[in-house]
Amino acid sequence: MLSVKVTVSGSKLTAVTIGTLNDGGNYRSQSIDQYAIPILEQQALAAQSANIQGVSGASYTSAGFAQSLQGALKALGL
Repeated sequence: MLSVKVTVSGSKLTAVTIGTLNDGGNYRSQSIDQYAIPILEQQALAAQSANIQGVSGASYTSAGFAQSLQGALKALGL
């Protein structure tokens, strides 16, 4: 489970961070997350939306991040 926390100023996305992350304590998942999440956060800020490219080799993390980001932006009306 992964949830994203967003910070906005007006309609501009100013920060994207992980709210919660539960990868079941799996070492491989933790390694992938540590690598992929900073990249996904940068992609979200650059795109100013949930329309991100994702990270090769981290398809589950990328999909969960994008889905959570989309939900957060929708909740904010963006």
